[in-house]
Amino acid sequence: MAAAIRRRKVGIGLLGSGVVGEAIQDILFGPGKDHAGQDVGLELRKIYTRRPTKKKWFARKAALFTSKATEVLDDPGVDIVIEALGFQRASQLAQFRDYFLRAFRNGKSVVTSDKAVLARFGAEIWAAAERHGRQLRFEACVGGGIPVIRSLSESFAAEEPEAIFGIVNGTCNYILSQMEKSGRPYAQALAEAQQKGYAETNPAADVSGRDAEAKLLLLSRVGFGMDIAPGTIWRKGIESIHAVDFRYAARTGSSTIKQLAVAKRSGDRVQVFVAPVLMPRDNFLANIDGPTNAICFAGRQSAGSRGERDCDYVLVGPGAGGGPTAVAVLGDVHELARGRTASAKAPSLVPHGNLKLQAEDDIEGSFYVRFIVKDRAGIVGDIGRTFGRIGVNISEIWQLRHGEEELRDLARSYGLRVQATAILPFVITLEKATLKQLRRALESLTDRDYILVEPVWFPIWGVK
Repeated sequence: MAAAIRRRKVGIGLLGSGVVGEAIQDILFGPGKDHAGQDVGLELRKIYTRRPTKKKWFARKAALFTSKATEVLDDPGVDIVIEALGFQRASQLAQFRDYFLRAFRNGKSVVTSDKAVLARFGAEIWAAAERHGRQLRFEACVGGGIPVIRSLSESFAAEEPEAIFGIVNGTCNYILSQMEKSGRPYAQALAEAQQKGYAETNPAADVSGRDAEAKLLLLSRVGFGMDIAPGTIWRKGIESIHAVDFRYAARTGSSTIKQLAVAKRSGDRVQVFVAPVLMPRDNFLANIDGPTNAICFAGRQSAGSRGERDCDYVLVGPGAGGGPTAVAVLGDVHELARGRTASAKAPSLVPHGNLKLQAEDDIEGSFYVRFIVKDRAGIVGDIGRTFGRIGVNISEIWQLRHGEEELRDLARSYGLRVQATAILPFVITLEKATLKQLRRALESLTDRDYILVEPVWFPIWGVK
């Protein structure tokens, strides 16, 4: 038998040794693997991190670690750079972009889990990849362990998308799930998410919707051929959601509350937003629990067989944690290591530039609005007249019986210095309105002396 031909291993350079970077090392260095990941033809040549000696694998693999990113980017034996740095400050993103550009100039392809740098500098980065004939892979940027980018760009390549939407932030979904199941306040549910490792010490990017926004911008790029700058879409976080909102959702609305990222086409415009929504219980997404992602796709070719569903396909999987993200990163690495290449251009199901972003003010829907007011006559009528003057009709008024202890807890949670029995929570739902109309009505109510807490509002999902 002829001797097996030994081929050169594919050299890997790793930028980052945080949650994702360490999980990548765990896979490559784990039981049954040598330092090079020999069984998959990979050689991990260099690992950049600011403080190498603090890292888990430093004691056993000290020669691989460096505190200089250039030692990874300039190593002639590195074929693929994995960028898994994460970021704490927006000012770091330009530096991370420069790492991508340097890697391409040096003839290396890049695999990244960093959705923020692509959302901010994606057009420039893809242009550089194309100019230098290199590959950029970013499966891990959107759905954790869910192969959503590959599914959109390959499996759904013959489709013309109508909508891409879903739960793309496992941290928020965990917090909202815990608030619903246990009645815990937002702060306690967040603290539990941090304790379990589902939320960062500084959770602002997750709970404000910035993380979901970055992922949605990438989905909009792949699905609809749109380059949208961060900060230019409607984004609403979950910080204002209160346990009482789940009571109203469940007992009166037969619904729950989920944070959704939505890109939905209407003609040559695409409605793009991140917000919590009131989700009917019979919707599949209402039952997605804990740190799980679920991304839905609706296409024009499949519309005839959709029936009562609002999408054609759902991709579900783990959405938080280093392990699932590391698996997605290494899936991209293996594709490149096997020689499977694609166009260096950013993938897109719709020709780039054909569709435009719908103006935020024109986003239209039905809305849930929760008030906490002084308990006195005439308030609901005044609110109704205010909305009516702007051309918005109230659909329903929801009011539950609240015991004195519950009202006391509600007053305490908002820091209200009033007798518990003197406050009145209630919800109104609105018929179809635009964001501009809703905001105008709420702004005109800000001077009312009976408003004790800024109204909490968000869309109702699935209302035609």
